[in-house]
Amino acid sequence: MMRRNWIFPVVGMALTAGLVCGCGEAAEGEAGASKPSKAGNEDGIPSEPVADACDCFEEGLSRAQQKYCRESKRNVAFLEALRKCGTAEVGGVSAINKMPGDGQYTMNVDQSLIQWQGSKATMAESGTVPFRSCTFQIQNSQLISGSVVVEMNAIQATSVEGLAARNLSKHLRSEDFFNVSEFPTAAFIFERGRTDGRGNLLLQGKLNIKGISKPASAVLSFGSSDPVVASVNMVFNRADFDVRFGSGSFFDNLGDDLISDEVNLKMVLVEDVSLRK
Repeated sequence: MMRRNWIFPVVGMALTAGLVCGCGEAAEGEAGASKPSKAGNEDGIPSEPVADACDCFEEGLSRAQQKYCRESKRNVAFLEALRKCGTAEVGGVSAINKMPGDGQYTMNVDQSLIQWQGSKATMAESGTVPFRSCTFQIQNSQLISGSVVVEMNAIQATSVEGLAARNLSKHLRSEDFFNVSEFPTAAFIFERGRTDGRGNLLLQGKLNIKGISKPASAVLSFGSSDPVVASVNMVFNRADFDVRFGSGSFFDNLGDDLISDEVNLKMVLVEDVSLRK
């Protein structure tokens, strides 16, 4: 069987979430770090401070309190306090940028994309793997469940062309790598998450490749809420999934044939609005 030094590709992922409010963790100094903006009276409504940053996520705020929360979002310390409160969106303040509203969202598998990249010495290789399905559900402004399944039997290399690309893609599907005849799909099962203070979700869960399940993490960023457009970035260790070809975790004295175990993945998710529920 032809062998080629390459970079381990990625697999798909499934998302589920339940973020817990940690309002009590916000320090008094953080909650009160941002004062009402004196210059923010262009609408004629003065700002009214809230007792705690997490109060911005409560119902029943006055318009003046909502304005205070919006203006205080410009303050780094206040944002950090909000990060500890959860993902709800009340009065224009959101710990997650462009968080979609409640509902079930299905991604368009033809428009969505998964790209993988890895490195060997001074070179890099990359490629794609298609989606089989991708859905997730948001309830009470929290990402509570979802799944992304990918077709490992259609993994492709794009960093080379022609015969080299065909041979490399075939090799990726072989027992040297993913053994797709036995493991045609792969997935990431999301278990929990938290905000990162910069408008993104930090995801924690289990990545399953070749029937092996290991903890993994990723960063989810929403670019748009209607239609939903999101990106997911992940870095993981291929050796954890018994993908041994060219790995220094399994073989000694590989020299120039040593391939990094670190794999970078980027997913671009585009919603199929016609399937929204």
